[in-house]
Amino acid sequence: MPYVNETEEAQAEPRLKEIYRNIEQNFGFIPHYFKALGAMPKAIEGQLQLSAAVMGEGALSTLIKEQIGVVVSGINASSYCIFIHMELLQRFGMEKAQARKLTNNYETAAVEPNVKALFRFADKLTRKPYDIDDEDIEALKKAGWNEAAVRETVLTVAYFNYVNRVSLGLGLVADF
Repeated sequence: MPYVNETEEAQAEPRLKEIYRNIEQNFGFIPHYFKALGAMPKAIEGQLQLSAAVMGEGALSTLIKEQIGVVVSGINASSYCIFIHMELLQRFGMEKAQARKLTNNYETAAVEPNVKALFRFADKLTRKPYDIDDEDIEALKKAGWNEAAVRETVLTVAYFNYVNRVSLGLGLVADF
């Protein structure tokens, strides 16, 4: 049971109902996350805009960004985010066992070495952001990533740390 009341679609005012319809079209349902934020439609709209900007295809694929998100969520022990984003990875065609490895031991996951370099960077940025320095960026560049990929990695890690804090702070329960 979440720590705050959720706003169900039947209780939603017209603006929120429209937001919920858009969310349902994208997810196939309305996640608890958004229902818990239902009292703040502007916050939901802002987050959806940020999510679209950060998680869309770019220098990194959406699949890689989702994998980074699962790594970050595993580090933060955000069970809500782990479950929903593992489900999204499966929709991308990733096997559940592989997605699970990303949450608890990404070093053993069968991914390309250059992608693993992104996971290591995400780990450090999540656990010790104050220790990030030029050497960390150079390691990503040596792994074949350009500045655009570095920027998108930083934004993805920051985005998932934000979402993890919201879900943990609100005591959200898994949708699945």
